[in-house]
Amino acid sequence: MSQTTIGTLLVLIVAAILVIIFSCLYYLWNKTRKLEILAKKASVLRSSSIGSGNICGYVGKELYEVLRDRKEAPELIEEIKKSYVFYLSRHLEAALEQGMIDQKKSRPSELESDMAVGGTRGEIHSWMPIETLSKFYIFGRSINEETIKQTDDTELTTKLNGLVNEALSEIHMSSYVDRMTDLISRKYLRDMALDRNS
Repeated sequence: MSQTTIGTLLVLIVAAILVIIFSCLYYLWNKTRKLEILAKKASVLRSSSIGSGNICGYVGKELYEVLRDRKEAPELIEEIKKSYVFYLSRHLEAALEQGMIDQKKSRPSELESDMAVGGTRGEIHSWMPIETLSKFYIFGRSINEETIKQTDDTELTTKLNGLVNEALSEIHMSSYVDRMTDLISRKYLRDMALDRNS
């Protein structure tokens, strides 16, 4: 074999090796890029599903407005109410509880209409008007051991019932007033009254 033929073969072999190497690199780069895209999509889906539970497709202020304005079919509205009552109760309790905490600290807190409430459907964003939450907050600030000593348990429960009725009648959930009042009263008023008597 002549030197020229050997040189040409070597050039062809080197070129073939380079083509193979670049083909492999391109293949790996392409696969890596596709995997990165899939990973980004998966993380976006995961982060959007965390804390973004909904009730029949509604969350936050939109959920409140659907109930207030009765924008959906009556059957769907009833289903929304049944699912939302727990989250709504927790939202109102949180305002009341914050008032009780701040009363001990003698320092007011800023209330926000929107609150993430955990539950069986995951975290749902509940929304209530500040005016409504403020009433529960003020009621919570008025509750302390001294108030419980001086005030009849039923008097505080009646006042709480009025607040709950006012909050729920806005969104046509008056049928849940007694149940929610009883639940909140058991957690915050009766426990303190029991402590007082023991």
